[in-house]
Amino acid sequence: MPPTRVSSRQLRTLCCTAALAGAIVATVGDAAADADADAAAAARAETRAARSQPVAISDLAAAERVVHSGWEPRPQNSAENRRTPSERTLRRFRRASSLARAYKRRVTGGYRGTTDEIIQWAAYKWGFSPNLLRAVAAIESRWKMGAVGDDGRSFGIMQVKSGPHCCFPTTRRSTAFNLDYYGAYLRSLYDGRVRWLNTVERGERYRAGDLWGSVGVWYAGRWRYGSGDYIRTVKDTIRQRVWRRSGFRRG
Repeated sequence: MPPTRVSSRQLRTLCCTAALAGAIVATVGDAAADADADAAAAARAETRAARSQPVAISDLAAAERVVHSGWEPRPQNSAENRRTPSERTLRRFRRASSLARAYKRRVTGGYRGTTDEIIQWAAYKWGFSPNLLRAVAAIESRWKMGAVGDDGRSFGIMQVKSGPHCCFPTTRRSTAFNLDYYGAYLRSLYDGRVRWLNTVERGERYRAGDLWGSVGVWYAGRWRYGSGDYIRTVKDTIRQRVWRRSGFRRG
């Protein structure tokens, strides 16, 4: 069969169609990149203002904001997800904790649900984006309450470290307490209440209202000092929504 001739008009039409298709693909790609770039900014925008009162909303008010679903990527957390600390345990925590009184008296660990529901509850209670806590938990433990790190010193979903923090074994036995404590500590940092950070080595002066600087202290124990890679990883994890990827449950 002889080759089909294509008219110059048809060639121009094909070229225009290809160019339009390329522009659409590029636009979609740019939009996706913009959406990724905005994810971390959205998490920052959802943060309740520094030094707002009360420092935390009630357990019940936080619970009412939780979006419920049957999704549970960590069924092995089941026992810890159902366990809440006793009043005796909470009294012992409040005596031992170095958190400011306004923050530690709000820590109750008083919620039961799936792992994601407990993450949401703690985030809403302390005025942070659920995606922020989801990302930190993914980095610290891949949402595993059985995780133990730092040569046996850090425990649970947020890897609460004995020494700088209390209160083992509750941090290992209760998902809600582990996350509630993290929320309280992050809020106290964000509110500018951890003033000793200005008495040790630091990358810049500690101040209230810096979300990412506060997030970095959980890793580095110092303000804007040695925490840059960790902060970038948290932001990237928010953008990628790692906890929703197919391999997360298997990890």
